[in-house]
Order: sequence, then C-alpha cells, then structure tokens
Amino acid sequence: MLSEFRSVLHDALSPGRLTLLALSHPHGDAATIEKPAPSDRTGVAEGLDARQLQTLRQLMIENARLRRDLKHSRQATAMAQLVDPASSLTSFETTPAKVISSSGLPGLLRELVISAGKSAGITRSELVVDGGGAIIDVGTDAGVAAGDRVLSGACVIGRVEKTGRWVSMVQPVTAAEFRAQVQLLRASDDGMHFGAVGMLEGTGTSECRLTGISYTDSVTVGDTVVSADINGARGPRLFFGTVTSAEFLAGGQWDVRIQPGLTLAELDQVRIVRMSLQTSGLSQVKIGVVDEATSPAVP
Repeated sequence: MLSEFRSVLHDALSPGRLTLLALSHPHGDAATIEKPAPSDRTGVAEGLDARQLQTLRQLMIENARLRRDLKHSRQATAMAQLVDPASSLTSFETTPAKVISSSGLPGLLRELVISAGKSAGITRSELVVDGGGAIIDVGTDAGVAAGDRVLSGACVIGRVEKTGRWVSMVQPVTAAEFRAQVQLLRASDDGMHFGAVGMLEGTGTSECRLTGISYTDSVTVGDTVVSADINGARGPRLFFGTVTSAEFLAGGQWDVRIQPGLTLAELDQVRIVRMSLQTSGLSQVKIGVVDEATSPAVP
C-alpha cells in the first residue's frame, strides 16, 4: 500500500517523467486518448466537404454568369462605333427591362397581374398578353409600344409583339413572322464597307435568312448584318448577326443564312429602343420661322 502511494506521489512531482513516457510511446494510451474518435472526424470532414461543395457550386455559377456577360458585352459592343448621325429632329432612347419568362406569361403571374389590375379598375385585356413568346416586365405604362426593337447592348434580339399595362411579349428575330430591313457590312484591309441592302426574315429555327439580294451583289460568309433603319427612320446601326452560309442558286438568287448575335434564352435583361422628337430642335425651327415671317423685307 505504501509503495503504491509513493509511486503516485512520485509521478505527481515528476511531470517530465510522464511527458517522456508519452513521447517514447506514441502508440500508447496517451496518444489514443488525444486522438479524436473516428465518428467525430467523419462528421467534421463531411461538414467541411458540404460547405466547400456549396461554395464551389456558387463559384461555378458566378463564373459561368461572368463568362456569359463578357461574351454578350463583346458581341453587343462590336458595332457600337458604327453609328449614323440621326436627324436633329429625332433621338433614340432605351428603356431597361427584365426577362420574366422565355415561353409566355406564367399562370401564377397572370393571376397576380389580373388581381392587381382589378383592384385598380383595369380590365383584363389591358393587362395580359397571350402567346408563347418571351415576357418582359415593362409595358404601356413605361411607354413601350408594339414594334419597338428589343436590344442587348447594340444587338437586336427581337421586337415587341404585344403590350399590356405592365408586361410585354417579345417576338425574337428567329420567329417566322419577324421581318427587318438590314444591310451587309464587310471588313477589309482598308476598313469597313457597307454592302447590299436586303430583308432579314426569321425561319422559325435557330437561324435567319436574307432575301432581296440582287444577283449582282456580293455576299461572303463572315459578313456582318446590321440594321438599315429603326422602324423606318435612320438611326444607330444595330447588330443582327453574321452570315454563316451564302450560296448562289441556279435561278440567279442568293440563299443567305444568318446566325443571330444573341438569343432571348441567353439573357436576363434587355433594353427597348424608342424614337422620340427633339423638342429643343422643334422650338428652334419654330423660332426661325417666326423670325423669318416677322423680319422686314430687305430692299
């Protein structure tokens, strides 16, 4: 009994001895006590793996979004410097919009819009737009009208087909009913040169075709397709797409295919371009007319 007490007292007064024993026996009991249980290690590892996986997924999504935005920015701004001066009487303004759906007005949103309209005394026909086209979150309340072109940067995505008070439906450039007057643009060693004017038509597929090109005109794969006008008025040269196929048929006609620059399915946000009058220009014209009418005749 006394010897056991002496041994315990000796160990308590000699902590270095226990340390040496622990170091000299790394696989002993001391090492086993300090090592976490396997189940604890597994739980910690799984927690770290889950958090790391979630972070990795978020980074992958953000990276994909940034790549997409960079691609759109490069494509949309490629034509930014090719702008024709518009008449001093007109100007072009854009209204931002978000793409709500790429395939018609969702049922739940339709009911919410109708319900909100009823409480404001607005009829259903003023609120909803029927069809399978893309839906954007601006309408007549924002000054949007049918026929307005829909852009991403300087790239034409389509045009407004139908409008409600708060939403509108967009007809993409690839729709079979889409038509727009366009002009070819070709790059050469000495700069950019405008070519033939034709009509861009949707085909109902992923591409468009170009019609109305004379057999005497030149068309080359890689030619850029830009707008010839905006709703009939001269304005900025907007980008439609690139010629991917140009075949001269036996009947003396061109068969030209165009790949659009962007599609609505790729986009979350767009802009609606609208033409407006320069009121300052009108007032100056009016003043000039009055001055001319009231000024004394020069002998």
